Amino acid sequence: MATQTQAPVQPGAENKLYILQQGIVEDAPGGVPAHLSFGILSTVPDPVNPGDITFTLKAPNGFVFTGWLSWSYHDVNTLQAKGNLQTTQGTLAEGGRTLTFTHNPYLSTNQECLGYAAQVTAIDGVTPGRYTDGELRVGTANPVKLKGRVLGPDED
Repeated sequence: MATQTQAPVQPGAENKLYILQQGIVEDAPGGVPAHLSFGILSTVPDPVNPGDITFTLKAPNGFVFTGWLSWSYHDVNTLQAKGNLQTTQGTLAEGGRTLTFTHNPYLSTNQECLGYAAQVTAIDGVTPGRYTDGELRVGTANPVKLKGRVLGPDED
């Protein structure tokens, strides 16, 4: 019987990860929810296994999370999915403005990455525009600024 081998858990190893928002989420109030996407890549060739850590997302102004999120492993060079999409519900706070969940962002090499998507909706009555006050924290790694754009009623 085959077994999967993972590197030993390395507390604080999330500091070996490169974390970024992928694109800028856009949504109009009352529209279909959108996906705030972010990715995690390894900065070292060796396995990175920080163990289960807390992810905390603060939505950019004008947006709230629905609680739904997903992730999948991808090949760094082709961006093709290497595994099945996993979905879960995170924990919401501050009226949906904050989403937290626990996950192990294990990467076996720097040739794979994790792609995440957290579902958001634009809040009714928010002034259309670009907002840059969101934040993503992955354990003890440096926080990443999250951006979003609330569309006006005449925009798609």
